[in-house]
Amino acid sequence: MIELEKLFKAGVHFGHQKRRWCPKMEPYIWGYKSNVHLIDISKTAQQLERSAQFLKNLVSQGKTILWVGTKKPAQDIIKSVATKLDMPYVSHRWIGGTLSNFAQVKKSVTKYLHYKDILQKADKYPHYTKKELNTIQKAAGRLEQNIGGIVHLSWPVGAIVVVDVIKERSAMREAVTMGVPIVALVDTNADPTLVDYVIPTNDDSPRAIKVLVDYLADAAAEGKKVVEKRKQEQKLKKEEAKLEAQAEQKEKRIAKDEAKKAPKKEAEKKKDVAPKAVKKKEPVVVAKKEEKEDTTTKKAKK
Repeated sequence: MIELEKLFKAGVHFGHQKRRWCPKMEPYIWGYKSNVHLIDISKTAQQLERSAQFLKNLVSQGKTILWVGTKKPAQDIIKSVATKLDMPYVSHRWIGGTLSNFAQVKKSVTKYLHYKDILQKADKYPHYTKKELNTIQKAAGRLEQNIGGIVHLSWPVGAIVVVDVIKERSAMREAVTMGVPIVALVDTNADPTLVDYVIPTNDDSPRAIKVLVDYLADAAAEGKKVVEKRKQEQKLKKEEAKLEAQAEQKEKRIAKDEAKKAPKKEAEKKKDVAPKAVKKKEPVVVAKKEEKEDTTTKKAKK
């Protein structure tokens, strides 16, 4: 859990004036001073830890988080955090239908990528005049501001992290209709009804926003590490299974070759074991005949 002193130094405990409060935020208010509500930072720490665990589990399942913060104090923070995590973000203006009609928004994304491609290849392939390139560059700049962060947005979206519930009410409505969980930094003047994970805080201070968003980003980064570790384990298992399969195939091949050679070996063994037929020695017979001839010649001489 985050240190309470860190939250206190960041000014998380400062709320809005008493007359501008929302009664639904009463459980998170500690008291007031100089007609300004003070937020209970112990509850902020508890809710922050709960939200961080939720985001960690979500990212470890391989789902993406959409980071939304279009108010000036949050724009740079949201952009830097999302780019570090390689996740989609909205920091300039929420485009209607980003969640509920993404197919239409995707057309603008392809248009933006097309303009970007033209500008990159303008030196190699000078098909456009300077005036045309200038207009394309301006159009690409406008599109980059609006949809540059959601170019790699993929469905399903696991959750959206919102800074300032009042400012981002259109994004929250879309998230509710699409069934996307909402993690939001909520001030004392905002209604937390639509929010699934409420983090009571001062949503106007850049320091307070940075402390809380960085903590959530660290939790998401831990979830990413879990995913990478799981991927590496799966890769190792696949390699081991591949090696085992190769070894089995080798053994089968060897067994097959031995089975083919076995009948030949048996035939050779049978040939060696079988008794050889005894042949009569012809030279001996010839010699006997010669002896008989000699005896007959001797008798004739006498």
